[in-house]
Amino acid sequence: MVNYTNRVVTALESAMGHEIAWPDRQERAVNSAHFAGLGFPGCIGLVDGTLVKLSQRPCDDGETYFDQKNAW
Repeated sequence: MVNYTNRVVTALESAMGHEIAWPDRQERAVNSAHFAGLGFPGCIGLVDGTLVKLSQRPCDDGETYFDQKNAW
């Protein structure tokens, strides 16, 4: 597991700045308005494709944390 984690982190670090970048102020405003209309107020971006298993559900709104297979 540690080897896979290291490989993912290395890949993400190598993509920073040209493939993965923080949205600028205008992009954040546009994204926030878009995602608020979809029921995600305050969201400015998404990351999909890598599942991160939580050791436990968060105390606040824990029932809302699940993946596409309805597993948390």
